[in-house]
Amino acid sequence: MHRISPSMLLGACALIGSLASTAVHAEARINIPAKVCDVTAYGADGERQQIQLNTAPIQQAIDDCAAAGGGTVLFPAGHYLTDPLFVKSNIRLQLDKGAILIASSTESSYRPSAENKSSEGGNGWLPFISVTNAKNVAISGEGTIDGQGAVWWERWRQNVRDNPAKRRSTDRPRLIYITNSQNVLIEGVTITNSPSFHVVLRNSEDVDITRTRIISPAFAPHTDAIDPMDSRRVRITHNFIDNNDDHVAIKAEKADPRFPEGVTHDIYIAYNTIKGGRGISIGSESSGGISKVVVEHNSFEGSMYGLRIKSPRGKAGKVTDVVYRDTKMVNVGVPIVFTGYYKGAPEEPEALAKALSDGSFVVGDQIYPPDTDPALPFDEYKTPHFSNITVSKLVSTGSSKAAGYIVGVPEALMSNVVFDDVKIEAQKGLLVRNATITGKKLQIKARQGEALILQKDGVVKK
Repeated sequence: MHRISPSMLLGACALIGSLASTAVHAEARINIPAKVCDVTAYGADGERQQIQLNTAPIQQAIDDCAAAGGGTVLFPAGHYLTDPLFVKSNIRLQLDKGAILIASSTESSYRPSAENKSSEGGNGWLPFISVTNAKNVAISGEGTIDGQGAVWWERWRQNVRDNPAKRRSTDRPRLIYITNSQNVLIEGVTITNSPSFHVVLRNSEDVDITRTRIISPAFAPHTDAIDPMDSRRVRITHNFIDNNDDHVAIKAEKADPRFPEGVTHDIYIAYNTIKGGRGISIGSESSGGISKVVVEHNSFEGSMYGLRIKSPRGKAGKVTDVVYRDTKMVNVGVPIVFTGYYKGAPEEPEALAKALSDGSFVVGDQIYPPDTDPALPFDEYKTPHFSNITVSKLVSTGSSKAAGYIVGVPEALMSNVVFDDVKIEAQKGLLVRNATITGKKLQIKARQGEALILQKDGVVKK
């Protein structure tokens, strides 16, 4: 029987306590100088004309504030249409109540030049707001950042109609992109209608995203809310998230010897209200290693998925020391998915029927092979290997399709997965393959079939 040692419990408690403490005091780490640069004093027009671009005066306000040692770039109530903006160290973008920062939709404005190439968003496009090689930065207030994504979403649909292979492409700008930066706070603002992902962190540290509203409609493709990539000491707390894709997607793209515990670690996600979307996720990229993740006190309602680890062969690595605690779910499609398979199912009926003929099955838009799938050679930076995962005090009620899927790969079985005081009601039960689960007070109520569906090398111990 797998057991959690006292030292592991103490370590988890210490991790939770230290992360929670820093999350509560996020604002204390940001120290913005007192200088205020009001964008309207630079000629930005916040009146409801929404025709003339305000890019030049807003960027000048940012640059002047930065040159003076830093300060607050203030947006009074109004509507400010602008091309991409570049935020520098010691700057706070303060959006007052009623202030709406509106992203233009001119494609050419989002193509990087030689001068701003370092701010490119990892996909050939400039983000709307770039925080690059910066320290001590805040984006705060009661205002709104609107990405005007509808134009980009339709562009994507047309591209997919012309070439179905582009369906999973995110060939569009990010909304806020934080790269190679430290000590960043995003607080209070509404972030909405991104062309693609809303907030992306890459190789950044000490980032707090708190008390925001991140919203996009259910038909907005690939609109992840928050994606911490290759980043450390990230706190995501007290947010309201209602979007189309992952609520949070924690990623680690490439291993780095400077971070033996993984390039992404110490992630704290707590007290968030989660609506439509695809879950608090780890992956799909985890080749660089992910560890020390705490997800607690979150509530889900009506989302497609709840808690997910989804790294496939070829893009996966070590995921370890993950704690999910005190989670409430209502009408979540599939509350738990931990899988080493993540492959889109064919969409053409004939191709899908052929793919399913060997015993494969589909969950959402992902296809899983049958449990006769053979083991492949183990690769530390390509093989999904997950361990030391604890789910405790989870209650899921309502119209879930299945309790969950715990599916490891045969060359690296999931190990030390503990379910403690977990109650899920769903149409179908919990499927376990290539994984051993220790269940303490694990209650699965399936309206159809067995509560526990054990496939090859699937074990549930008490």
